[in-house]
Amino acid sequence: MAMVLGLACSTPTVSRAEQYRMMQDLAKKFREKNGSIICRELLKGIESSTSPVPSPRSEAYYTKRPCLRYIADAVEIIECQLR
Repeated sequence: MAMVLGLACSTPTVSRAEQYRMMQDLAKKFREKNGSIICRELLKGIESSTSPVPSPRSEAYYTKRPCLRYIADAVEIIECQLR
């Protein structure tokens, strides 16, 4: 969300302080919906491996790892903010 916000709002008409305020608001909304903005907290209890060989990407893998849902939440939140 921070990268999208920076790209969308890096103009002379939006101050850095305003961008920071907007990002804090986005983070608050994400935290309210998901409980945290920190990946290791969001994925707590999910086993991870340091193996250089990736796990097969199956439906079960994505059910275990809800990253796509978190990304969708972030997109929805920032989309509403930038309207």
